[in-house]
Amino acid sequence: MGDDEGRHSTARLYGRASLGAAVAAAALLLAFAPPWGGGGTAAQGATPSPGPSPQVTAVASPAPKAADGGTVRIVEHGFTELEDASGEHRVSWGLVLENTSRTSAVAVPVTVGILDRGGAQLIGKVSDYARHRSTPYIMPGARYGIGDDTYVKRAGAARLTFRLGAAGWVPPGDPRAPRLTASLVKGKLYRVDKRQLFLLGDPPRAEAHRERRHDLTITFRVESGAPGLLPDGHASAVLRDTKGRIVGGTGPADTVTWTRFPPGWSIQRIRSRGVPPAVDVTRIEIYPEPSYQL
Repeated sequence: MGDDEGRHSTARLYGRASLGAAVAAAALLLAFAPPWGGGGTAAQGATPSPGPSPQVTAVASPAPKAADGGTVRIVEHGFTELEDASGEHRVSWGLVLENTSRTSAVAVPVTVGILDRGGAQLIGKVSDYARHRSTPYIMPGARYGIGDDTYVKRAGAARLTFRLGAAGWVPPGDPRAPRLTASLVKGKLYRVDKRQLFLLGDPPRAEAHRERRHDLTITFRVESGAPGLLPDGHASAVLRDTKGRIVGGTGPADTVTWTRFPPGWSIQRIRSRGVPPAVDVTRIEIYPEPSYQL
């Protein structure tokens, strides 16, 4: 393991928990810039991308269509570059999908890429697991968001890429797509300023650095239409700024450990470290998901 990979792997011990889930996704490539108009710059936050962003590339959704001609398409996305006190670089990103069919889309594979201006992939081997996600379901005519906070090899993120794999299609009310909805979302964004230890290098060595970051806690109510308890549940948050632009997101690993979704309603929590400082807590969107494979 080289020094660069060693720094990323050991720094992650003080960052996010690993979520290993390799999902095969064979589809066309969607290449995007941040979603706001023209050649605008990246979202304001810690270490934003320098200079103007590339134009949005309009590409038809690659997800196979349902019998009624509906499909799953990407409708919105965005990101913010961040840097840890140890010099490690991260990208907080969020994505919103839409199901245009009158049937439910289940197990939609999503492969994520973070590229620099030359088109080079910035997600290294250490964070390769974070490239592969899958939405559990998207109800007819509804939208579903995913997000994460991904360590990258260096600064300079300029655009995101997404590949949508084949979705399964089931009738509304099918038990493979239990209705989980979130409401009463309350977020608290607060500043953290402290010294802490990081393990850096290969072999690892402990170094103390002063870290200034913004942490986020979210509470929300989940309504479950499933007939039984859904154990080990998760949720993703899509984060927006005061203008409604997506500036990042939280991944399933940020959901409080041992979260369960009982029938009816329950109160759940997300805790995320080092989020974009531009987050508007009144615009947070929560998307619950069961842990089992649909």
